[in-house]
Amino acid sequence: MGRYRSLAGVIAAMGIVNLVYGITFPLLALVLDSQQVSKTLIGLSTMTQAASIFLVAPLAPRLLQRLPAGQLMQYSAILLAALFLLAGAFQNVYFWFPLRFVLGALNALLWIASEALINELAPDHRRGRVISFYSSVGAAGFALGPLLLILTGSEGMLPFVATSIMVLLSAAPLFVVRHPERVAQPGKPAGFWTIFMLAPTIMLANFAYSAAAESIITFFPLFGIHFGLSQSFALGLMTLVGAGSMILILPLGWVADRVDKMGMLSLIILLTMVGLLLMPMMVQKTALAPLFFFLFGGVEGMIYALGVTLVGERFKGAMLAGASTVFTTFWGAGTVTGPLLVGAGMDVFGAGAMAMVIFLIFAVYLPLPVRAWLKNRRIPEGEGA
Repeated sequence: MGRYRSLAGVIAAMGIVNLVYGITFPLLALVLDSQQVSKTLIGLSTMTQAASIFLVAPLAPRLLQRLPAGQLMQYSAILLAALFLLAGAFQNVYFWFPLRFVLGALNALLWIASEALINELAPDHRRGRVISFYSSVGAAGFALGPLLLILTGSEGMLPFVATSIMVLLSAAPLFVVRHPERVAQPGKPAGFWTIFMLAPTIMLANFAYSAAAESIITFFPLFGIHFGLSQSFALGLMTLVGAGSMILILPLGWVADRVDKMGMLSLIILLTMVGLLLMPMMVQKTALAPLFFFLFGGVEGMIYALGVTLVGERFKGAMLAGASTVFTTFWGAGTVTGPLLVGAGMDVFGAGAMAMVIFLIFAVYLPLPVRAWLKNRRIPEGEGA
């Protein structure tokens, strides 16, 4: 029973993390765009929220050895809810820079703690399915963000108040479940680069995925509007991306437990790139767009789930918290880099260039998992990661 209670809390934390990302990025981008702020500056604002992870990451493994993970996640959720109210009260791009930095730091603590715990709690033979369910709840958080914006609009205090309430409701399981007192076993945490060099392909998967995912969350409403969609319809398609990830990731997780995960990662990235090439055309086809974006969300979302699963297979015990921290740090690095590159690309080539810039990010990364998969066919799984 203790394991299931802990899993409930971890999954709740993941839902909060993704709800914060799912609402913050499109909401703040729409507010700033309505104030005639450039897309490059919007990208810089997004980057600030992600950059805070670099401050949190070196502290997280030791912090998680000293504090109960559940207590840390509780405090983080309460502060996140309060900061959303503050953001709504002061809607200014320059005020939002430091505020988003703190938002990102709190979100990073939730993320690192939840990733380490989910891998510690998941049995090896069912790791893909457990983590797929964990990722599915995270995808639900992403989907709720745009859906909430459809209901509240992007003007005034209402979306900020509604988000604050949703964060607190999502956090409820954190206050009624029991968590392990420590995330990792006693021991000196390994260094950042030591862990990275043990599994560079796995860590960089999170960089590529987050660069793409956060760029889509930030700029997709503007991308859709460029092709003639209404704001509500564009947000509806974003909700379908999250819904696809939430639903399709479950059967894909079952498949992951039965195949070479690095080979599956290579295939999933290739399919995502095909989807990005088709996106400018499909977004204009009203009848086909909902199905397309539902399927795209399921395929793209599996990149993250496979990454977390591979971290759990590759690292154990005292190394796990450090590996989760490195993995999450590369999420932050991708979130810093992706929206900045995509925002600048949209300023130079037009809002319709979003999909092509993201395609290029995956094109640069794809050779790494393909090489690791080919290597894994000759040596035990994980050696070439």
